[in-house]
Formats: sequence, structure tokens, C-alpha cells
Amino acid sequence: MLAVLLMGVLTACGHNDYQHTDDHSHTHHEYHRLTHWEGNLELFARFELHENSGRIEGELFASMENNPLKELTGQIRFLENGNEASAQELEQTRDGVYPFELFFQDLDEPILNLFFRLDGDEYSINLGSADRYAGHPEEPGTEDLVELDKPMQWRMSIESAFADYSYLPEVVSGFGTVLYHPQYYQEVTSPVDGHIDSEDFSMMPASGTRVQHGDMLVSISPSLTSEHSWLDTRLAYRQAEEAYERAQRLIENDAISLREFQDREREYNVRRAGYEHYTSGSTHGVQVHDGGDKLNLSAIHSGVLAETFIAAGRPFHQGDLLFTLFDPARLWVEVMAYRDELMGMPEITGAEIRTGRNESITLNSSEVQLVSRDLRSDASGARAKIILDIHNTDETLFLNQPVQVRLKGDERRSVLAVPNQAIFDNEAYKVVFVKHSGDQFERRMVQTGTSYGGYTEITEGLEAGERIVTNGIYPLHLMTGNVQIDDDHDH
Repeated sequence: MLAVLLMGVLTACGHNDYQHTDDHSHTHHEYHRLTHWEGNLELFARFELHENSGRIEGELFASMENNPLKELTGQIRFLENGNEASAQELEQTRDGVYPFELFFQDLDEPILNLFFRLDGDEYSINLGSADRYAGHPEEPGTEDLVELDKPMQWRMSIESAFADYSYLPEVVSGFGTVLYHPQYYQEVTSPVDGHIDSEDFSMMPASGTRVQHGDMLVSISPSLTSEHSWLDTRLAYRQAEEAYERAQRLIENDAISLREFQDREREYNVRRAGYEHYTSGSTHGVQVHDGGDKLNLSAIHSGVLAETFIAAGRPFHQGDLLFTLFDPARLWVEVMAYRDELMGMPEITGAEIRTGRNESITLNSSEVQLVSRDLRSDASGARAKIILDIHNTDETLFLNQPVQVRLKGDERRSVLAVPNQAIFDNEAYKVVFVKHSGDQFERRMVQTGTSYGGYTEITEGLEAGERIVTNGIYPLHLMTGNVQIDDDHDH
């Protein structure tokens, strides 16, 4: 959908949807512009001045939260000292678009005012003054200016807001790797010598599969002849169990001696201990179930299978690793950052972790804990290592994943900051798009500082109170691709 809209933008010069101010090959209207922003409301009047006939003619574009205000009722009018001099009822021709024509009469510089009703309330808003003898419209003093028709902005969801000060924390940046949490990681080993039949292997969960407590993992066919033969152990246990039960009946009838009964009881307890050694989940990471000629292994923890180390028909021995199981909601992250910066941050109160897929999670102090801090330098002499225990509740992170990490300290300072999505990062430079009026945008290079929690500090190139595009900068970047930006580098 975006590609279709962009194609429309780049080919719509003849329809006046998009104009670059230095392109003189198109019909160029000398529009005067008045824009009023208040909260999520934008009122934008674009008109031509006809001095000889003493009138202005143009269109009012009304929007709320970047959506056109449809069927607005009221008047657009000229006011002089609060008195109405010329007025026209609002009549919509397109969604959110209201054409108008007003006459100066004997006025030189009246106020262009909009009176309207919205959600049961009445509003009277002054857009600014219209100078009868202004001549050519006053344009922003920049060459990096583009124009984009307001209805096209609505279709492309281009949004804007005023740049303002925000509190950002002290931040230490580094690179890291996602590791399993030792307390939430389980290695599953084989309780016996054996193999997995092909029909059982096809039913075995694959790596990455989520399992719950009690879910079946695999069925093992124990080896018939081996030092750790399950079948021999099971047979000996069942035989000892039957002999012990028979001895209990006989001792009640004084059919055997007490010593003979105790011998059979002792033999039963020894064989049972050997049998339960196999079926106990404490030493193998699983619950083992007696399936007769097979051993069935089920999960004793919920989690995700990280790795499998077995294949159909291939024999393995008692103690061999079969699976690894971990909880993806609880992980460790090993972080490498500059040693001097880590030493200057005695307390870590949060973290922002970003992946190569440009996904990120922001963790507060209850969701991240410092496990260890090793401030000994690495081989470069500049970086040191810390390990974080994190809550990966949304499971954005994966094992062994490389990540970018921003560590949050407890100190905060007020800085000029904008949403991250308001900045186009072209590696060599960063730009924002300043909105001068309802349809005029300036591509401006900026310098950035600290970034955290979805906001980035602007250290140079922007002033508080200037209005910037906060959503939809990529289409504007494409439209201004021919604009050259001086990045202060020699080429």
C-alpha cells in the first residue's frame, strides 16, 4: 500500500500533490499559508491573494489526530477588532477540505478566523492575519523544502508534534549476547543405554517446540544387552516384587521362617532402589515412566526445547545428553561496554535491549538485575563485562542472539528530545523533518545524544517549539532524495 501511495506522490506534480520548491517546470501557485496547531487539532488555510479584486481564494484543511474532520459546520470569516467583516459557511468538497472565498472590502489586514462546532462545543480560532498588500507569500528561509498536499498526508499517515524537553537518564551503551539462565535451564540425559525407533522419533518434538510440565518428550527402546540394561533391572525388580508379595502371604500363615522373609524383603528393597534409580527425574532432568519394553520420558519443567542431540536408530549410552530445555521468559544477557563508563554507573535501574530485527524491549528495575560486574578490561584494555538477569516476558529475545544494550542509571536530566521514529538515520548523518505549515516540510540535519525509552536527545539543529514529523518520515526522505546535505566530510 505504501509503495502505491509513494508512486502517486512522485508522479503527482501535475496534480499539485507534491512540489519541490526549486522545481520551476511545474505550474506554481503563490499560496499564502496560515496554520494553527492545538493539541491533536490542525487547521490549515492555504489561499491565493488577489489584490486587484480585493479577495482571497483557497481551501481550509481541518484534521484531528491526522484524520480529516468531516462535515464540519461553522464559518470561515474576516474579523476586524472582533467584528465580522466577511464570512462564508463551511461546505465540504472532499473529506476535511473546505474551499472558501473572502473579500477584504475596506480592510487592509483582517484576522482570518474559523468559527465551528465540534462534539457539541463551539470554537472560535484565529488562524492569523491576511495582508491585502502582502504581494508574494513569505516562505521559510531554507532550500531544503518540500510541499506535500494535505490529503496525501492523511493517506500516508504523516503525523507531527512540537519538539519539547524531556527527562532522559544517564545511559551506558554496549553490545551483548543472550544466554540461558542457569536456574531456568535443564539438560535431559538418557537414564539407560538404548536407541529411539523411527516411529517414536517422528513423534518427538523438534528444537524450538514449547512443552509443558508432563508433556511426553520421547520413548526410548532400552538396549537388550549392556552394562546398564533397563530390561534386566526391570525384570529383576518385578521378580523380587512378586517374591516379596508371596513371602508376605506365607509369613502370615507361618509357612516360611522370619529369616527367609527378611531375605526376600531385603532383595526386594535392593531391586526397587535399582529400578527407581532409572525412573527418578532428579538425576536426568525428566520424569521417567515404565512403558514395559520402553521408557517414556516427560518434561518436569515447562519451557522450550533449545537443542536435540539424538537421531532415529542411533544408539546412545546412559548419561548421554538428549535435550536441553530452557524458559525463554527468564534469560541472561552478557554485556560488553566501556570500562570507564561502567565504573561511572554504580547502579543500574533499567535496560533497553535492541535486536538486529530492530525489535526492542525496555526493562524497569524490577525486570532486570545485575548478576555480576567484572570490571577487568578485555584484550583491548577499554571494555569490561557485566551479566544481567532479565525478564523476557514477550519472548522478543532468543538464545545466542547478538543485541545492542543501553543500561539506564539513576540520574536524570532535562534535554530536548524527540521520538526515535522522528529521526532518519542515514549513517553519515541524521535528519528530522520540520513542519513549517500544513503542507511544507524542511529536511534538516541534526546532532544527537543520549537515546533511551523511545526518545533521543537532540544536541544541535533543532529548537524547542519547532514542529517535527513524528510518523511517516521515510516517504518524505524518498521525496527529498535529491536534496544534498553537507555532512562536513571531505570526499
